[in-house]
Amino acid sequence: MICIGADWGGTVTRLAAFENGVRIAEADSGPLNYRNIPPEKAALHLAEGLAALGIPAVRITAMGIADPSLDDAAETDDEAAGRFYAILSERLSFPVYARSDAFITLTGLKRDGPAVLVIAGTGSMGIARNAAGEIRTAGGWGRLTGDEGSGYTIAVRAIRSALRAADGLGGPTALTGALLGYFGVTSPRRLIPVLYGDPKPDIAAFSLEVARCADRGDETAAAILRDAADGLAEIAAHLVRWSGSRTVGIWGSVLIRNERVRGRFEGTLRKLAGGVDIAVPPLSAEEAAADYAASLSGKNQQQRSNAS
Repeated sequence: MICIGADWGGTVTRLAAFENGVRIAEADSGPLNYRNIPPEKAALHLAEGLAALGIPAVRITAMGIADPSLDDAAETDDEAAGRFYAILSERLSFPVYARSDAFITLTGLKRDGPAVLVIAGTGSMGIARNAAGEIRTAGGWGRLTGDEGSGYTIAVRAIRSALRAADGLGGPTALTGALLGYFGVTSPRRLIPVLYGDPKPDIAAFSLEVARCADRGDETAAAILRDAADGLAEIAAHLVRWSGSRTVGIWGSVLIRNERVRGRFEGTLRKLAGGVDIAVPPLSAEEAAADYAASLSGKNQQQRSNAS
């Protein structure tokens, strides 16, 4: 049995093929973000990635997709997602099983039973499963209305602090100079056409500069990172209480790579929720997606066998 797993981000989609759980091929393709590009183009990117794997379609049992655009808590139909997956259904000879990247990564942490996962990368959210198999999410409202602790929110707070300092409305901070250097301008007012220009700049990546400023002793940057960690810990503690899980998985660049945020997150979470085990999911998102597809494909084949 060969199953394909796909984990797509804003610019790159990672695909991997697994035969009986063993990775046998991998490839990258363009983004699948059917909300920002035509679904036909997104489907073409996926087709290019599948071709790069070099595995004949007749050998593929199923494919799983970790889709960050899907919302496991949504109560209405998703027209954009419907169009994209309808195209895949028409063009591919094998079934495609898609869930949110949060759900897929949660299964990569623990396939069944109570579990909690907090993701903090460009965006952020928490997801949990209880003993009854019910799913609950917290956060994940997007950069305009939430995403506490995300790279984007950290960066925006830092930019605002840097510009208030430039206006003399806030205390001095190293973030101002870091901001000018990061975007390659010589004065704060020159940032306006950059921040609101086309193409849109990568705002979230400025969060890395915030961490560097904090490491060099800038208190404004350090406070922003403390608030980010505390916001993520609050989400995790809420989901721990709901699910009954004592395992909390973490995922995403902010929690995995930023030692300052991770350390504060772990300390605050244990104050709020008591003893918990904090772990990184053992499976990558693409491997978890393939595993999810294999599980559903096996169940569907069993049901068809029983029906016959």
